[in-house]
Parts: sequence; structure tokens; C-alpha cells
Amino acid sequence: MKTLIIKEKRYLLRRGFLLKKWGIIALITVAVLGVTAVFNRAESDDVNKEKLNLLSPYSNKVDVYSITYPSDNLKIKGFLVQPKDIADKHYPLLVYNRGGNREHGMIRAKTLQYLSYWASKGYVVVATQYRGNGGSEGTETYGSKDIDDVLNLIKWGEQLPYVNHQQKVALGYSRGGMMTYLTMKNGVKFDAVVVQSGITDMFQFYDQRGPEMKQVLRTIVGDPAQYPERYKSRSVVYWSDKVNSPLLILQGDHDRKVHHTQAEKLVKQLDEQGKEYKYVLYKNGDHPLTAYYDQYNAEIDKWFKIHLAKQ
Repeated sequence: MKTLIIKEKRYLLRRGFLLKKWGIIALITVAVLGVTAVFNRAESDDVNKEKLNLLSPYSNKVDVYSITYPSDNLKIKGFLVQPKDIADKHYPLLVYNRGGNREHGMIRAKTLQYLSYWASKGYVVVATQYRGNGGSEGTETYGSKDIDDVLNLIKWGEQLPYVNHQQKVALGYSRGGMMTYLTMKNGVKFDAVVVQSGITDMFQFYDQRGPEMKQVLRTIVGDPAQYPERYKSRSVVYWSDKVNSPLLILQGDHDRKVHHTQAEKLVKQLDEQGKEYKYVLYKNGDHPLTAYYDQYNAEIDKWFKIHLAKQ
């Protein structure tokens, strides 16, 4: 499939503005997660749920919960974001994989507002902080045993009575893109997958990052020269045959964290293997595709809808 290049448009993004406006209000309310008092505590199947009063444009349509769930005998922190109207409903499950490492990139108010946007469109969204992050037990492993935290969250989400067990999509950002590829490597199939600015080659990721991130990777994963298998096991370009779901790749050509050639390595392999994919390269787009908020979310929405309609 041909690459689609979109020229940058510099203007105030309506939805982005709304999220920013409400994010400021939420952050004034509470420091860490940007949520008000926790209430309606509930437990089921070893999963603890705490309802959060998150201020967002979608508050009247969506419920947000902090959850603590078991994974490899650890207590992992995560989130459940769902439509308020769940009576006699069966919504698709959306698995969101966050970026960053340790406390950097941790799911906070801004991310929960974004996930609320998807819940308002009719998805039950689950997201994990990963082990060693955001109050979870354990140690950050950046693409090793922490994949179990994603797999166990999916199993729990699929059992929710208002989830359509036959419909499941995934959205991964940056490091979360790597986690999404690893989820497919572990045999999980989705109706549709979206990876935004995702890591595909950990060797290239290491080589092109600065001293600070190199040190983070050496601390968590190890030196690539000493432990090449650890880097290969996290890099989808070494096992792209495991990509088992229709894949939309969104990437900026001015991404200073994950270079766009990482995506293009994978695209070349997917093309050779006859996999279903679409690659969108945004001209002058940065790592979070800041100037393209409306455009990339429209792409995601369309990709999910097209493939869910096939069920």
C-alpha cells in the first residue's frame, strides 16, 4: 500500500483545545492523576475498582475507574474507561498501551481524557500502567515480563458482561506500540490495530537516542552489544510474521524519538508478506503528532469502524 503524506496545517485544533482546557481544570483539582475524590469502591474476581470523578468534555457520557488487577502474583495498576450506558449493551474492547518508561509517560488526567473520548464513541477501554509504574508492584522491564500485564488485562476486559467478546481493537503509542506488537507475538488477535509513533527496532531506537535514554535502556534492558537477544525479542522487525491483525501505522517524519525509518522497515516487511496494513506519514509531524490531532484520530476511528463492521 502506498504511503500517504499529509502536509502540516498550523491552526488551533478544536478537540485538542478542549482537552487542553479541561486538562488545566483537572490538574488544578488534584495533583497526581488530575481526578477528584475516589468513590464507589468495588471488587470482583481479584480486581479492585475505584470510580474516579474525572473532569472532561465526556463526563456525562463516560465512567472512569482506577483498577488494581493481578498479574504474575503482582498487583498492577490500570484503568477502565467505559460508556455510562451499559445496560443490555455489548461494546467492543479497546486495549490502550501507553508509552514511556517508569513514571515518564505514566497515565494521568490528559491520557484519561483521551481514553474518555474513545469510550464516548462506544468502546470499553482498558489500559495498564505496567509493573513497576504508577503504583504497580514489581520492576519495569520495558517489553519483557510486563507483556503479561497487558495479556492479563485483556483476559479480564473480555470477561466484562457489557463487552462484545468477539470484537477487540488495540491502540499503542511509542513504547506502547512495541507492547502492542508483543501482544500479537503472544498470539492475541485483534479486529484492528493502530500503532502511533511505535518502536519497531530496539537497536535503532538505542542508537538514535541521546545519552540519557541510552542509560535508561542499559539499566532496564541491558547493553545491546552484550544482550542482543533482549533487543531482538522486543523488535517486531525480527519477527514481523507474528503481526496477525490489520495494522494502521501513524508516523511523523520529524519524530526525534522514534525515527520514521523504523516504521518503514516494518512496512517493507509487511508488504513483502502480503499483510493488511496502512501507513500514514505526516509531514513535519513530531512524536505525538501534535499538529495532527484531528486527522490522526479520524484515521483511527475509520480504521476501527471498517474492520469492526466486518464482524
